Amino acid sequence: MRSSAAAVARHVWPRKLGVLHFDAHADTGADQWGNLHAHGQPMRRLIEEGWVAGKNFVQIGLRGYWPDKATFEWMRDEGMRWHAMTEIEERGSEAVLADAIVEALDGPDCIYLSVDIDVVDPGMAPATGTPESGGMLARELLRAVRQIVSQVDLVGMDVVEVSPPYDHAEITAILAHRTVMEAISALGAKQR
Repeated sequence: MRSSAAAVARHVWPRKLGVLHFDAHADTGADQWGNLHAHGQPMRRLIEEGWVAGKNFVQIGLRGYWPDKATFEWMRDEGMRWHAMTEIEERGSEAVLADAIVEALDGPDCIYLSVDIDVVDPGMAPATGTPESGGMLARELLRAVRQIVSQVDLVGMDVVEVSPPYDHAEITAILAHRTVMEAISALGAKQR
């Protein structure tokens, strides 16, 4: 995700890029056993390298045991904003997304959408390397993608962490495919 979002930020410059990031995990660790570029660090690198301002990097669906206190402190210092699964449960996904869109567009005028499939509960998306119970429902994610794409200038998107070897009955691949199709359909509907 880091390299594709950085490439999009470079392409749209001098326009500023906001990021909406669906994930169970923040992916903002300083390093992983000394490695600066593992799967738990890409969002930190994207912000540190200046491709996206911390305040315009909005995370949706965080839950579980990570990040740790030091990582959350770094996120706060960078002005990052996030909406945990508990907030989605309490307020509803549409209300949370409305706020997240405003936050990501606080300065920028275009959006990069990143979907880590582990934002979805592993009962509906089991084929990921880092499953985390208690996630979004598949229909909530699809509705969220439609809501976002219909309201913003989407300039890039990814769907990551789908692991085919773990995908019995291709449940996760079908959801990942449908997530991309929802975005393309919403773009098409906007063109009408």
